[in-house]
Amino acid sequence: MYRLKIISVGKIKKSYYLEAIAHYGKMLKPVVRIDLCNVKDCPHAEGAERKRLESERILEKVGPKDMLIALHETGIQHTSREFATILRPLLENPVGECCFVIGGALGLSPELLARAHTLLSLSSMTMPHELAQVVLYEQLFRATTIMANRTYHY
Repeated sequence: MYRLKIISVGKIKKSYYLEAIAHYGKMLKPVVRIDLCNVKDCPHAEGAERKRLESERILEKVGPKDMLIALHETGIQHTSREFATILRPLLENPVGECCFVIGGALGLSPELLARAHTLLSLSSMTMPHELAQVVLYEQLFRATTIMANRTYHY
């Protein structure tokens, strides 16, 4: 069984996002153990300081040998098949865990982005971090079905 972490700023409150994440999480459970970590956002800070504080909280959850994939607007967009190809070695990394990071309202700090193994864009459109988490879960499920040659992906 594979393992990975998803580290996200803020807590999801809307039930429809939580239901979608639970749905894909349940389907992923036989294949991937996902450790979901939410770090507290910093609404009292502004601009670069807010990004720095939230990114520091994220990095506290990342091990020194973990492979960090930051979801970011400047990241590379992949087809689902390309994502599956990229995901496999990240999941099979014997040294550290695969960690996906979703920033808060203002994004991620330059320091965190520099630490990332790669930057991934789910879409060229901006979306709330709660929806990004749902899309990430769905794409992880789709990628694992592609990796297993199962019929979810057409």
